[in-house]
Amino acid sequence: MALREWPAYKRIPIDVLSASGSELLLSDGRRVLDLYGGHCVNTLGAGDPSLGEVLAQQWKQWSFATNLLDHAPRRDFLAAFEALMPAGEWSVFVTNSGAEANENALKAALAITGRSKVLCFGGAFHGRTAGAARVSDTKRAAYPASPFEAVRVAWNDIAGAQAAIDASVGAVILEPIQSLAGVQEPAPGFLAALRASCERAGALLIFDEVQTGNGRLGTFWASQHFGVMPDLFTTAKGAAGGYPIGLTVARSAIAAATPEGLMGTTFGGGPLALAAAAHVARRIAAPGFLERVRAAGAEFKRSCVRGPIASVRGEGLLLGLVLQTGLKAAAVRDALLAQNVLVGTCDDPAVLRLSPALELPADAPARLARALDAITEAAAPSIRSTLAPSAARP
Repeated sequence: MALREWPAYKRIPIDVLSASGSELLLSDGRRVLDLYGGHCVNTLGAGDPSLGEVLAQQWKQWSFATNLLDHAPRRDFLAAFEALMPAGEWSVFVTNSGAEANENALKAALAITGRSKVLCFGGAFHGRTAGAARVSDTKRAAYPASPFEAVRVAWNDIAGAQAAIDASVGAVILEPIQSLAGVQEPAPGFLAALRASCERAGALLIFDEVQTGNGRLGTFWASQHFGVMPDLFTTAKGAAGGYPIGLTVARSAIAAATPEGLMGTTFGGGPLALAAAAHVARRIAAPGFLERVRAAGAEFKRSCVRGPIASVRGEGLLLGLVLQTGLKAAAVRDALLAQNVLVGTCDDPAVLRLSPALELPADAPARLARALDAITEAAAPSIRSTLAPSAARP
């Protein structure tokens, strides 16, 4: 009997032979512009040569180390990552994924406050492990029981959140921009209201920056973009440019107050992951890098409201393309793929997502614009029947 893969994913039916930068080479010879970037993972693009050299050199020098031993890649990472930190004293704990990072932030917050309730939000996604799944807004429960009590409030409901954050709440967790929900941005004053309510109630504010962090919004962190600072924040995905990593960052006073033995990991903080993360951090911090991210995001917003796209929301290179009324994201994605451009979908069937490499070809917005024009002019019936004449490019 043949071994079969667990049927967890509904895959896009293309045969990719290789990838370089933001280009996918298919078995039929086509080259596809990848504007999905592996869910915000490929920060520097696929197969970045200098990152590959860093990993190869570290493998030869010291491939794996128990966390009972210190090593130079850890010290190098701390020095490189410090340059990305917001003002203040911070401590970091390294694991392997965003879900783990969020689990550790929640564990620490509840342990320090001595409380057992967490406030979360409609549309959220924080991972598939027990605690992370409990504060995610998914179609089905991941576990039959929850490790703690969670209270869910509608996204951007300032009054509802203020009323719910009381002395029983140990943590408030949210994505500063909800990616999977359709790149939903916070309303003006929403994050500041959460910060003030947490301070009033003695709760800890956690930002899940698994997708919004590491330069994706054109700042190192969403907290810097929005001007609101959490007590803890997490990141993963693009932090090591494609090598698995999870980071839980807390104010140093919080880290010092965390009970001994609460945190632990086998693979987290290994030399390979930290060597990769240090390299990515330095690239992000290099002069001009974030400016290019902001410029690329602005160009996508300027040039891609055309054809099936009614508007663009989001910041930097985490963007949601809102479709004309009646269009379905899956159909438009497939039509764009036929034009050799790969974009993502999300939980909102009327929104496409862009989360490309931050080292993006300068002509990427123009290539997407041409593909949008092409699918409008020679549209599949599922797209053409919905587009009003005014929706097409003049």
